[in-house]
Amino acid sequence: MKASYLLLLVLALALIGVSLKLLTGGNNATGDNANSAIDNILTRVSVRAYQDKPVAAETIDTLLRAGMAAPTAVNKQPWHFIVVTDKATLEQISTLTPNARMAADAPLAIVVCGDLTKALERDARDYWVQDASAAVENILLAAHAMGLGAVWTGIYPIQDRCTIISGLFKLPDTMIPLATIVIGYPAETPAIKDKYKPENISYNTYGNHNATSTATVAAAAPAAAPAEAKLKPIDVKHDFRANPFAYFNQEGGMLLAAGDRHKSNAMTIGWGSLGNLWGHDRSIVTVYVAEKRYTHSFMEQTKYFTIMEFAHDEKGQEVLKYMGTHSGRDGDKAAALGLHTAYTDNGTPYYEEATSVIECRLLYKAPFDPAGFTDDVPRKFYDGFDAGYHSTYIGEVVAAWHK
Repeated sequence: MKASYLLLLVLALALIGVSLKLLTGGNNATGDNANSAIDNILTRVSVRAYQDKPVAAETIDTLLRAGMAAPTAVNKQPWHFIVVTDKATLEQISTLTPNARMAADAPLAIVVCGDLTKALERDARDYWVQDASAAVENILLAAHAMGLGAVWTGIYPIQDRCTIISGLFKLPDTMIPLATIVIGYPAETPAIKDKYKPENISYNTYGNHNATSTATVAAAAPAAAPAEAKLKPIDVKHDFRANPFAYFNQEGGMLLAAGDRHKSNAMTIGWGSLGNLWGHDRSIVTVYVAEKRYTHSFMEQTKYFTIMEFAHDEKGQEVLKYMGTHSGRDGDKAAALGLHTAYTDNGTPYYEEATSVIECRLLYKAPFDPAGFTDDVPRKFYDGFDAGYHSTYIGEVVAAWHK
């Protein structure tokens, strides 16, 4: 009986301890946790000599999880990790890439690659370098936190190294090796380097090294523009009163925008529909974009898009006409019109000059199949239509704003 009471007492004390931890913010990076994280960053050094001791599989898994927790543009995760524990392969890495010669004596190496099949397109493609580099740093910090030593040895952009490592691991052309991280239990204790240099810091503008001085910046700042009416959130189920049959057919049309904070485009559209689909409470917007339109490529890779309405005045009609008669391939249409691009919490572009904005999360996309046409109306439309067949995009309304 006494043993039972003792067990209950121990459990009660454990629960109290957990509760106190939660009440005092035990899950937040504050106090000792924050200090520990900062210490881990400031004390990490490159280790190039290792003990003859293997790294356990569960430890390797933790390192990889840390790497994949790195920030990544638009959550593309354009990385791939090659784990090397084979001694012969480690020796080949050492021989073929002399900057990683320490790999011959290490129990582990992780080759971090950029996967171009997952990378962003056009000008943003090379963001994979930043994403994969962030993953490398995460692995280095995780290794240090677990008592391991590691060193970052570069591959990309030196072409000879890329060719050698690609050949060694038989990488496809779409896989680019960025770095080899050599890892093991330290057999040396390198001195910690203090790399903090005030001269490498500017405040508010380049060359201003005084953190408390903002006079230079203030003097150079342009005068504030007159305040305009702001877009305010609305509930489409209760506040949206537009005629669904006339909404896309209004004077000048509507503006469709897609892309992200790095690259986006907008075009005028006159086709679309509003309604409900896949649930009584799921409000949806359907839009159509021809396959050869510049915006089509953005819609194909986006997760969200916006529909915008503009005022029925001279300025609003100018925007809609220009956006419908000029291609984004030839330049930045928004800049040409003096529009101010803003972004939703999801990173979806829209223009501050719009009078209403609807943001949608893409649920479905597919091109028109001519075999499905049951009437001459669509067949005749596409006879001689140079932009190709339209694709259908169905998005669930996730937010809306109105002036």
